[in-house]
Amino acid sequence: MLPAVLVLGAIGGGIAFIKTTVDGADRTVATTLWRKPDTQPRPNPDPAEHFAEGRTDTDLNRKLLPVPEDYRLGPDVDEHGNDVSLTAKEATEMFRSIGEGLPAQLRRALNKEIDKLGVKGMAARSYRAYSGDLVVQVYLMRMTDRGAVHRWYENQADRSGARKGPAVEGHKEARCFLAPKEKESGLAAMECVAYDGELAVDVVARGTEPLDPSAVAELTRDQLDHIASPGKYI
Repeated sequence: MLPAVLVLGAIGGGIAFIKTTVDGADRTVATTLWRKPDTQPRPNPDPAEHFAEGRTDTDLNRKLLPVPEDYRLGPDVDEHGNDVSLTAKEATEMFRSIGEGLPAQLRRALNKEIDKLGVKGMAARSYRAYSGDLVVQVYLMRMTDRGAVHRWYENQADRSGARKGPAVEGHKEARCFLAPKEKESGLAAMECVAYDGELAVDVVARGTEPLDPSAVAELTRDQLDHIASPGKYI
């Protein structure tokens, strides 16, 4: 079996693969388009409507947490934009891209692990705190069956020696981890993994020290609550 971090790197960025930073992310001046939410989105066929809260034009997008009042949509998730829905083919291609540059044998092993997951689709949304010191990317991945989700989760939750993050209130299945401290860069990262039925949930946060783990855990909790009650907007 591949190390969890490699599989994770193919499915959501992963702490060990975070090379970009909040300082390096898009910091263009906010315009009037990037405003704090003042309306509650409802499912609709138009991805542009209520765009500040997040798309609601696909089933997976509706399961993503609408942008909370202390956040706005953040930087792009790779080249796909900051609020995306990918088909099975597109998601698999994105996951496989992590293998570029790896030795052939390891790349084949990685692709094999990805194929076993049977990814049927993915939605991802990026959030940036208005405070400017935190960026969070949330990934929802629908897999072939619950067995595949549980294999993914067990792989990600088993990180011997990793710095444990806070618990996620009301969700015993969630596991959070803190990246090793980087004193020189002043950067910090945290990741939470969880699942709900046939959905795998990956929350990747990065920011500047001191990172507030409770804020990331709270957003993870709200995301998991929203999956359970997608009609309830927080």
